[in-house]
Amino acid sequence: MKKIEKVFLSSFEESRIELFDNKYLLAVSGGIDSMVLLNLFLKFKLNFSVSTCNFQLRGKDSNEDVNFVKSYCQKNKIKFYSEDFNVLEYSKKNKISIQMSSRDLRYTWFKGYLNAGYNYIVTAHHSDDNVETILYNFLKTTGYKGLVGIPKSSNNIFRPLLKIDKDDIRGYAKLNKLDWREDYTNGENKYLRNKIRNKIIPIFSEINPSFKDSIRKSVERLGNIQKFINEHKKKFIFNYVTTRKNFIEIDKSFLEKEDDMSVIINDYLSDYGFNYDQISLIILALSKRNNSKFFSDKYVLINDRKSFYIFREKIFKKEKVEIKGIGIVNVGSKKIEVKKYSNKLSPINRNKNNAQCDYDKVCFPVVIRNYKKGEKFQPLGMKNTKKISSFLSDNKVSFVDKMDQLVVVDAGGTVIWLVGQQINDKIKINTNTQNILEFEII
Repeated sequence: MKKIEKVFLSSFEESRIELFDNKYLLAVSGGIDSMVLLNLFLKFKLNFSVSTCNFQLRGKDSNEDVNFVKSYCQKNKIKFYSEDFNVLEYSKKNKISIQMSSRDLRYTWFKGYLNAGYNYIVTAHHSDDNVETILYNFLKTTGYKGLVGIPKSSNNIFRPLLKIDKDDIRGYAKLNKLDWREDYTNGENKYLRNKIRNKIIPIFSEINPSFKDSIRKSVERLGNIQKFINEHKKKFIFNYVTTRKNFIEIDKSFLEKEDDMSVIINDYLSDYGFNYDQISLIILALSKRNNSKFFSDKYVLINDRKSFYIFREKIFKKEKVEIKGIGIVNVGSKKIEVKKYSNKLSPINRNKNNAQCDYDKVCFPVVIRNYKKGEKFQPLGMKNTKKISSFLSDNKVSFVDKMDQLVVVDAGGTVIWLVGQQINDKIKINTNTQNILEFEII
């Protein structure tokens, strides 16, 4: 058996993937790498289909690539899928590079097939691709994770050629008399990856003929470091991280209980898209009690007194419901019952989930909504008004709960109840109260 075939088969065993017990979808572009991958799957009679993406970036050539792969599959009775993508439009809309746009569109499409009966998406990434990726990430200062390179298997994406050199792929293709398509843009240097492939790597290889091998050995060592960090990160998550319905809460007590955790925090937060510079500022902010915020592309981190929080969405949904009469209203995740009755029928309820007001002191209609920045009310028992934000802080309400805080406001703009906290002194009931308006969280 040829060397490339042995490495190909051993990659399944190393990744603990049962060779013949899975259904694979191959990503085939028509280039030499993916045609070698296709030939290997065909040679060992594995259960697979083929998919091709047309990014429509090279006009006629792009269409001919798709037709080439389609024709090969028809000839060999292989199930074939293809999809056209408008990469330029996606890139402009999302303000990201052409290459990143192509990757996003491709993998989103692939994941649809994982939900439709395929166990693994298989790509033709090889050892030289890995070296390019590591150098690319080094230039982008991605941290140690970027220097680990492309994983052989992750999230049901499998790369069985990752330990195979480009030269070995070329040799295999020629020996087996395979046909393939050449992408002329690989020779152009307008993209950073192409410059790395066509200019930087040849210079480094000239200086050190074993350059690629040195990179691979360094990657193996970094891989061991990553395993060590992952184990400590699991312990950190178990001890300090709680997943809530709409956010993640991280208990900051580790600052006092643990030694320097900056490496673990850096690794943990990078999973949510925060970059190295941001994380350095976040680590400095954690020891403070202010409500600082940090944004990645998809998440927002909010630092508070005892915890910090990570949200998928950058803002909370704003709530506003008008109370039209007696009954139950739904406001966000809360249900609030509204009642009216004579002052003689019930004693005072001092539960925070309940608010009893003098009906005749309330101007209708009444609205339940989020409180506004700078908004004030006169807490029960006080002669002066106080900012709602200050009242909540004094009562140790977390920043997260503040963002979700509701108020009941009458037609005159008076905050008559800080929901779940306190009523306004102006509308409190007394011996002269005839009728009570009651709000209760149920």
